[in-house]
Amino acid sequence: MARKALRVQERLIVALDDPALPQALALAKRLRGVVRTVKVGSALFTAHGPEAVARLRAMGFGVMLDLKFFDIPSTVELSCRAAGGLRVSLLTVHACGEPEMLAAAVRGARQGARRVGAAPPAVLGVTVLTSVGGRSARQLRAEVLRRAARAIDAGCNGVVASAREAAALRRRLGRQPLIVCPGIRPARAARADQQRVATPREALAQGASHLVVGRPITAAADPRAAARHILEEMETVNGC
Repeated sequence: MARKALRVQERLIVALDDPALPQALALAKRLRGVVRTVKVGSALFTAHGPEAVARLRAMGFGVMLDLKFFDIPSTVELSCRAAGGLRVSLLTVHACGEPEMLAAAVRGARQGARRVGAAPPAVLGVTVLTSVGGRSARQLRAEVLRRAARAIDAGCNGVVASAREAAALRRRLGRQPLIVCPGIRPARAARADQQRVATPREALAQGASHLVVGRPITAAADPRAAARHILEEMETVNGC
């Protein structure tokens, strides 16, 4: 059971979206020992930059740096080189970019990690945001698959996509690439600004490798208990 729980813990990523570093660190402290990886997005990173990553890593967390890099290839390469030097575990780049940009992201991340003697972060291509609606499921799935294939062909380690496309992605990409799914909501939880959501059980059953959970944990009265509840649900899925 302990070995099984450890594997599940590694698949849950908690999004720290509070731009105030003291509050983010206080929340992370409450989750320590239950959660292994946290996500630093644009709000927290814009406010506090590399310090936020360093402080969280010092607490023992792996960090997913979610800045969704998108620019000309040389700029993306430099940005990902800097990110790799921060010793993050995962980082994101927009998969709507051209193959040259995506390949530059991978190259930069590896160079940055090598310079500090760290393992290279997994580079994830962000396909279509989970807040996007207004199109048919078929249209969205086709767009996600196109962007995902582009990212993997360019050398990315995986993709970020809604759980609603995870099964199609797993069939197309095979078992190896990471499929990281945000928009995860426990049953009866509010959707907020998310459109294409799924429960933890649904997402894993569809082929997700990692789940990103924000407000259902961070806004809970007891974040530690909320995280444990999600982990318990994840443990009930075959193969986890």
